[in-house]
Amino acid sequence: MVTFLRVTAAALAVIGASAGANTPAAAPAAPAPDVEAIVSYETRHVMSSGITRVDTWQERLVRRGDQVWTERILPAAVQDHDDDHDKKPEHIGHKHFNGDTAARWLRLQADGKVDVKYVDREHKAVVAIPRAEYGTVGFDGSWAGAANIVPAVLAKSMKAGASSGEAQWRTDRRDGWSHRVLWSESRQIAMKVESVKDDGTVRRLVTVQLKPVAAKAPWDLLAGYAQKRYDDFMD
Repeated sequence: MVTFLRVTAAALAVIGASAGANTPAAAPAAPAPDVEAIVSYETRHVMSSGITRVDTWQERLVRRGDQVWTERILPAAVQDHDDDHDKKPEHIGHKHFNGDTAARWLRLQADGKVDVKYVDREHKAVVAIPRAEYGTVGFDGSWAGAANIVPAVLAKSMKAGASSGEAQWRTDRRDGWSHRVLWSESRQIAMKVESVKDDGTVRRLVTVQLKPVAAKAPWDLLAGYAQKRYDDFMD
């Protein structure tokens, strides 16, 4: 479930591979504008049993220069349940890393490679993730997919359509899928991504709601957090 739920919007749209999602990211010519947003995800899947499965979730997105932070937004009821679960005697002292709910902190390095860390609030730890474990924590290796929702080079390669405010719709059909991306050139981000399988069995939707940029980025608030490696949490 980790890979499915933490997948980037580019992968949700089944078009990230065209932009070389698994290759090192090229450093942008100019920094993209700072962005803070709530990103909503919805996937509807008609299964062979005839049952329609609907998965929805939201994440906070913060982009500042060469750094990007994404963090799942958990309803209060779920957080309370998790707190009660962790207080049970059998769970006290047990080390566990939850890639679904940990915040993901990416930094684009000068050579185009991505430094990947996850922030485990439960253990107040910043966890370094080696490339070999990207799949385990649900990261596809794409800086552009994380920073722009859909890589700019991919959005611009799609067929241009009607404008909507400051953004423009772009469309593409390939490999049994139809895709629509509402791309904002000024903000360097996809405001909406819609992907539909031609047989109608799968529909994926990503919506970006921009928020005011906070005075401090979340990575500025990690004083006292321990620096750990992913294998520190292995049994």
